[in-house]
Amino acid sequence: MDKDESGPTDAVAEALGGRRTAALAELARRVAGLRDMSEHAGTSDVLLAPLTGPARRKWERLARQEAESWVFVLTDDDSTVLAVDEASEAGLRDPAAAVVYPELHSRLVSWWLVHAWRSTDLLADTLDSLTRWRIASGAVTARAVIEEAGALVDEHRAIVEGWRIGKAAAEGSVKRPALVREALAPVLLKAGFGSRMENSHADFQATNVLTLVKKLTRETGEDRFPKWYDLLSDAAHPAFGARIAYATPAFRHESKAVMVRSYARSPMSLTDGRSAQPLEPTVALAVADSLIAAGTHIVNLLDDSLAVVDDFGLTTSAATLTRRTYWRAFHPTRGSRACPCGRGKWSACGHRWGVAGPGRP
Repeated sequence: MDKDESGPTDAVAEALGGRRTAALAELARRVAGLRDMSEHAGTSDVLLAPLTGPARRKWERLARQEAESWVFVLTDDDSTVLAVDEASEAGLRDPAAAVVYPELHSRLVSWWLVHAWRSTDLLADTLDSLTRWRIASGAVTARAVIEEAGALVDEHRAIVEGWRIGKAAAEGSVKRPALVREALAPVLLKAGFGSRMENSHADFQATNVLTLVKKLTRETGEDRFPKWYDLLSDAAHPAFGARIAYATPAFRHESKAVMVRSYARSPMSLTDGRSAQPLEPTVALAVADSLIAAGTHIVNLLDDSLAVVDDFGLTTSAATLTRRTYWRAFHPTRGSRACPCGRGKWSACGHRWGVAGPGRP
């Protein structure tokens, strides 16, 4: 919803009903808070490529020639190197951690920000469409909101599980970073590069959108998501759903010989001259109900996901191991001081190896 938008007109509020209107106002408030936190954020991430053969030898030559702070790790058979530049003094003392943790943390941060930006855009646009009774565009973005919610559910659960495995890894100079990377790198690779375009890599096939809708349904217990998605998909295309987006339900003559449907660019009511009864706007209600359910779950899940991102960064001390800067590059503190994550005192936040991380497994 636009920042200068005061809310729906009386006619729109009446068509949607008091409960929906109140729920949409609360969602708009939370979206505005998410936007304020993330809108001006910027970041960068690092993606490391394992080097073998000629590529490894070329890196070794360049690393010797350049005045940069490189750290690297080798596979057990010494055939492959994983290397990164811009290591800090702390990173130079702990090469395995400096190679693995800043890369994964920077990618977790960019993963979260992209979801936050996409979500706020889609949610705000759908709220704005409902407010202005632009049901055609609202159906398109509401369908995308459901898809975004399903993708976030899928990826969040995979990241939580990967970090659960990694955070429980036994202490060791090389083994623990390797186990953490093994648990999380494939998840982030699929989340960042997954695609269903023609000729996309077989290993990076994005999850089918109908599968995401099913996962969202199971996660939330809201069994109307498939029905909403079908209707919104029909309304997003030049199909029956689009034809009835600005129409009343059909009225049949008692003989059943005639069916009448009225169309208008704004909500419609049936009146007898003394009172008016709003006529059900079928597509608009699907837009509103799916937006409330999926949007509320999105903002809740983004809160949970950011807690996981921060827990990874502070448990691994990722930001202390590199000279690069990026969003949420927090440094650990101690004792009863306020935790950089903003969720309480350091001693109570649990950013320590072996302590269960936030989020459900």
